[in-house]
Amino acid sequence: MFLKFHRSLDRVRRRFRKDDRGTTAVEFAFVGGPFLFLLLATFETGLNFLTEYSLQSATTTASRLIRTGQVQKGGISKDDFKTELCKNVPGYLDCANKVYITRTNARDADGNLDEDLEDKTAFQPGAPGQIVIVETFYVWDLFTPGIMKLLDLHTSSPKPAFLANLGPDKRLITGVAVFQNEPFNDASGS
Repeated sequence: MFLKFHRSLDRVRRRFRKDDRGTTAVEFAFVGGPFLFLLLATFETGLNFLTEYSLQSATTTASRLIRTGQVQKGGISKDDFKTELCKNVPGYLDCANKVYITRTNARDADGNLDEDLEDKTAFQPGAPGQIVIVETFYVWDLFTPGIMKLLDLHTSSPKPAFLANLGPDKRLITGVAVFQNEPFNDASGS
């Protein structure tokens, strides 16, 4: 009985050794998942850098309206300024709901911005010759599943933020423009 079982087991083993159908599928199962993850992570990182560049460029372009006095003379509000900013960001960004703007005045140009910042929520475009800081923020939702769990393998404290710097699945992208307003005539005619 044992000999019969051993012979039938040998026949099954020989059949499996000769039959290599399906090995490609098994190999792809081992390699395909990590490859797809790396492909998505690379795409997301590239798109993230493109978004950072685009937001910075849009911030610089829209801030020119403040620098040249067009905002001050035209009575442009914070919402109108955001609309001007959104004209310059890529269409794949949800500019209406995920872009935030702060505009601050720097009291002087001594290089110590921590002491020079005023109310960050106010939107005051500043007077001629005044130093102005315009900051824009975009909340980016990471779309590669589990990317932060895989990248966050460090045991050190504090843990590095790699892609996510605003919670586990979000990244705060910023654009900043610092400039001195040109000597335009303000709305009062001075």
